[in-house]
Amino acid sequence: MSPSGRYTALVVHGDGGILDVLTRWFEASDFDVIAATSAYRAEAHLEGDRPIEVVVAAWDDINPVGGEVYRWVLSNRPDLRSRFVFVADDPPPEFDAVVGGRCLAVPLAAVQELVRVAKGVVKRVRTPPRGIPIVRGHNRPSLLLADDDPPLLAAMADLFTQLGYAVNQVDSIKNAIELAEFRDFDVIVADWRMHDGGGIDLYKWIVKNKPHLAARVVFLSEADQDDSGPVAPGRPMFRKGMDSQGLIEVLKDIV
Repeated sequence: MSPSGRYTALVVHGDGGILDVLTRWFEASDFDVIAATSAYRAEAHLEGDRPIEVVVAAWDDINPVGGEVYRWVLSNRPDLRSRFVFVADDPPPEFDAVVGGRCLAVPLAAVQELVRVAKGVVKRVRTPPRGIPIVRGHNRPSLLLADDDPPLLAAMADLFTQLGYAVNQVDSIKNAIELAEFRDFDVIVADWRMHDGGGIDLYKWIVKNKPHLAARVVFLSEADQDDSGPVAPGRPMFRKGMDSQGLIEVLKDIV
């Protein structure tokens, strides 16, 4: 989301004239637009720090740039794979096989429909996973806390809230991944072993899908033999209830 609250779209088209028209149309429809005329430029934006809520890209036999960008996303930013709207009067034969039903193609002449679909994508992106509320705090760092021990989860959530964090607590790795996919948290604290996996599974997902968050992960453990080093080198691990002050200091350093 842009600071202004407007939608943020990356618009990609190999024809500069059409790109200009699309840019002006989307800007008039409450979008902040990042324009790109090539896959190289689009990928550079997608690798940057600015969040992209939807990608509007041409993909047909004449303008294959959208297909190039989408294939790059599948390998490098899979978290964005369902955020595309393709501009295509006649999608190429491989379209369905590559996209797999995750995105729609809209003819260039139907610009209003193109905008409507793009806004629908953004609305989905901004909507928390069903049944999992997102805790937001004005000027408070966001913290994702994952642990399947209810008393400990509640106690830690209370502690971190008192320390000034906006705490989002979940009791499964599945829910942790859902929230991490929806939002970039300032710090992530995860139990190393949980009933549906563990912190390492969350970490592996982050490394693959949101590598910029990997340095924000801290692990909790109940066993002396647990060691994050082999699979998450450099990420700290704390024994539960053993070094709360050390954990607090590490969180401060991350934030």
